[in-house]
Amino acid sequence: MGGGATAIDCAIPYYRTHSNFGSLGRRKVRQVQRDLSYRWPNNTVPYFVGNVTSNIKKSVRMAIEELHAWTCIRFQNVNERSSNGDSVRIVDLGSCSSPIGRQQIGIQDVSLTKNCWGMGTAIHELMHAIGIEHTQSRSDRNRYLDILAQNIDQRDLPNFELLSPRLWTNLVPYDYGSVMHYSADSFSNKDDEQTMLPKDRTFIETMGSMIPNFYDFDQINQYYSCYDSCRNSGGQVANCLNGGIPNPNNCQICNCPMGYGGDLCDQRPEGCGSTLVATDRWQKQKLTVRFSKNDDQYFTFCNSWIVGPTGRTIQVIYEITSESTRREICSFGCYEGGIEVKHLEDPRITNDRDCCLNTPLNITTTVNPLPVILYTSGATVTYDFSYRYM
Repeated sequence: MGGGATAIDCAIPYYRTHSNFGSLGRRKVRQVQRDLSYRWPNNTVPYFVGNVTSNIKKSVRMAIEELHAWTCIRFQNVNERSSNGDSVRIVDLGSCSSPIGRQQIGIQDVSLTKNCWGMGTAIHELMHAIGIEHTQSRSDRNRYLDILAQNIDQRDLPNFELLSPRLWTNLVPYDYGSVMHYSADSFSNKDDEQTMLPKDRTFIETMGSMIPNFYDFDQINQYYSCYDSCRNSGGQVANCLNGGIPNPNNCQICNCPMGYGGDLCDQRPEGCGSTLVATDRWQKQKLTVRFSKNDDQYFTFCNSWIVGPTGRTIQVIYEITSESTRREICSFGCYEGGIEVKHLEDPRITNDRDCCLNTPLNITTTVNPLPVILYTSGATVTYDFSYRYM
């Protein structure tokens, strides 16, 4: 590592094989450090790109664009030879890894190999570099996870240790769908053997997401005091709906949770998807997402809304239409694609995703409109939906 920085090798799955990759080593982790010296000065991270593939370069570029859009963090491209002070080098060291926060050693390395697939892995490692730790290592982890130590190699058990919260703080609710959360089989000593289980078992496929979510960006914005720009602006600030928060780069528009769009988070997101108007009788509809080559190194999303009369409860029953597609996309983390029906009360949190079940799911919720998110990294995915209001 550049300058001898201690890095976390992340158990990011090989794309399309879903095996574990790497090990956390022996560094014990938390979500956000209370010691603010690990933050980058002026919210700016100087960086340059070394010997990585063109796909990795694209993934890094996409990840930086997302961080720039959602937060006040700025990655500043610098020349390697003229780089002075602390900076990040994107390099292939044979792992998916990064030190946590600014190390104050000069050059520190974020390692991404050809197997560190996509924007999701790149943003995971860049979030480490700016100071964000793994979700499953939070001090409140045991309220949300059961750890199956018998399925973990002895040398990997330190990755599941918890430390006193005196040195680390949790700025956002525990989110199984965080891009910083490992999958259920991470560090397994046998193929497909589970090492951690969510207390709510419906989230078993949600853990290990490659999709950065609302609370991932919210955590960065809190850690780097990004929201101060809107609190102290003295100007017009957006009145965000559905859990949105004013964007620190433009206080008149909102950062919106997944499933919501528009400047104020009061609209269905643009692009693929439709608005389905529920009646008091069952209606049926096929919802489909097809991968777009424009989304290479990431996912194509389709956002639909099911809308009923104000104040009415919505009921949906859904299942995947193709058994062969189900087998293709089924994995811990739903890396290939899946569905998320946002039925939980908190619009910001990731709901239970599905990519494996071969029986219908039945949900009744007061969330209305009800966002339905389909996504894919390759396969065409279709679900049969029945819906009504009650």
